[in-house]
Amino acid sequence: MDDARLWLLNTRGQTKIVIVLCFIENHMRKETDLGSDVSEDGIANERRKTDEQILIESIDESTKQDDLADKLTDLNRQDKLQTPLIGELAASLHVYCASEDTKDISELFAATILPPLPANSEEAREFQITMQDIFGKNIPAELKAKDAIIFSLPVLEELVTQSLPDTEWYRANRRAEKLMKEAGIWEECETFTQHKRRRKGGD
Repeated sequence: MDDARLWLLNTRGQTKIVIVLCFIENHMRKETDLGSDVSEDGIANERRKTDEQILIESIDESTKQDDLADKLTDLNRQDKLQTPLIGELAASLHVYCASEDTKDISELFAATILPPLPANSEEAREFQITMQDIFGKNIPAELKAKDAIIFSLPVLEELVTQSLPDTEWYRANRRAEKLMKEAGIWEECETFTQHKRRRKGGD
């Protein structure tokens, strides 16, 4: 709302509508064994370690960041990471305009995007913005005040969902880099890369 207020109240009326897509991400993992593999006799401590711990302890000078990111992604999709790459997401959409006295803002529309609503939900699945909302009193002659642009919320939900794998991969790479640095091998990997470049005659 602060962002919407900034645009609507501080652009001398040039901004008529602000659409805000708000994400809330919960990274807390439910209490599970996170893929721990305990032997039947309960003796071998190595087998008590989670798959994530085993992967982290396997990091050495031969580890490649892309490979590590792939393994982190696999564990994430099996719900075996203590902190998931992408937490439980909630998303909501809000449409704001300036109030009539232009001293504050008002909400024209609000809806849930994620998690997906049940099929029998009565919540609106589209919203519209009229030409009057966009242009105020300066509506072009060829348009009518009640003409509207209609936005589909299921389409927006699909776009958000389609972006998640890219977000997962990006975060897996960042976490792989962090783990390699913590293992003390990141600088060695960088030096090795620079060494290969020099051998090829460029840098």
